[in-house]
Amino acid sequence: MKRMISVLLALCLVCAPRARAAESLALRYQESRDGVELTLTGLEGEIYALQLELELEGECAEADFRPSAADVYSPECRVEESGRGRTRVTIYMVADGAPLSGKTLRLGTLESEDRFSLPSRGELLILDQDLKPVGGESRSVSLSREGGSSSSSGSGKEETWRIHIAPLEHGAVTVRPTSAKKGETVTLTVAPEAGYTLREISAEDDRDREVRLTAGGLNRYTFSMPEGDVEVTASFTGGGGLTFLDVVPGDWCYDAVRYVFEAGLMNGVSAQAFSPNTTTTRGQIVAILYRLEGSPAAGTSRFSDVGAGAYYAAAVSWASDRGIVNGYGDGTFRPGNPITREQMAAFLYRYAVYKGRDVSDQVNLSAFADGGEAASYAVEPLRWAVGAGLINGVAADRLAPGGSATRAQVAAILTRFVQNVF
Repeated sequence: MKRMISVLLALCLVCAPRARAAESLALRYQESRDGVELTLTGLEGEIYALQLELELEGECAEADFRPSAADVYSPECRVEESGRGRTRVTIYMVADGAPLSGKTLRLGTLESEDRFSLPSRGELLILDQDLKPVGGESRSVSLSREGGSSSSSGSGKEETWRIHIAPLEHGAVTVRPTSAKKGETVTLTVAPEAGYTLREISAEDDRDREVRLTAGGLNRYTFSMPEGDVEVTASFTGGGGLTFLDVVPGDWCYDAVRYVFEAGLMNGVSAQAFSPNTTTTRGQIVAILYRLEGSPAAGTSRFSDVGAGAYYAAAVSWASDRGIVNGYGDGTFRPGNPITREQMAAFLYRYAVYKGRDVSDQVNLSAFADGGEAASYAVEPLRWAVGAGLINGVAADRLAPGGSATRAQVAAILTRFVQNVF
């Protein structure tokens, strides 16, 4: 009979539609030496079985559940990886005789030797004596700390809350930072898969209130962190893509070219050509960084070979005034020269420093046979660019610091820079 109840319970959860929880029904948790103690509040009527599904932030395949309620049959705690460093835990509880009644029910303790963070919500199915879902459907219930609204397990800081990204198809959303205090700015970066574009993106706090997103260009959105966890949802639609004949789906650089093109950072050389294998000039790179900054007001360039009417004139003036780029000893900037890989690293490194980004993640270039060939000014920028994953070797043991950067390589480097650093 008990096994039959657990099987029917699982079937009911699969078949039941998803819905928002009643306002009175909620989950609470409290950290203990053994794990996290869960309590269900707001219960009405007699309850004979329930199933709770939680998606934890963290990989904890050995998680287990120990029920604390008396006269409870708990047939299993199902644990499975759900991808993106998350673990789905499903807890079954069945009454062994008397019903599980009362407005408050201490479910038990969720245990794991690995660190994890609880979600802001869980999926709950409750059955009555006839094994019918109470309320007719499964419910999405909020989860919060006893005596507070933070659901970040193990942090010890109730004033910091997490940002969760709902499961996505045909795209990804990255978040920086992944947890924040109230009032801090959170940035979302959207990356659709090839052939798709963003249809809609939204966010809600753990009280189901909308969190206002501000579009900032470059497929980026920001919001001010509220008091409580935030869940971000996004959907993508087919139809996006490039019209270039020389960059097609399946090419290693397709996603990067698409990203910089749609973000307005790089254009094609014509309506149908991107020319991925041609070189990129110093003037073009500075103009790209200038557009990335929002094209602020700039003075007059001090370089003798940068005319006032050149498309890159304001960009070079802005970048040189802020120490992002340097010229040569003869007073020239040489905007038409192909940019080298080490120059590209130096420009991005100085721009990251100017923006106040962390540039401490650096590696030793000795892994490359030609790492010692880097110019002295470019050693630290290259160590950072390689360490941050912006620049890779052209071969397993060759960095080619003095080699030119093709348009395809620049597109890839810029995409990584914007999505992971900027």
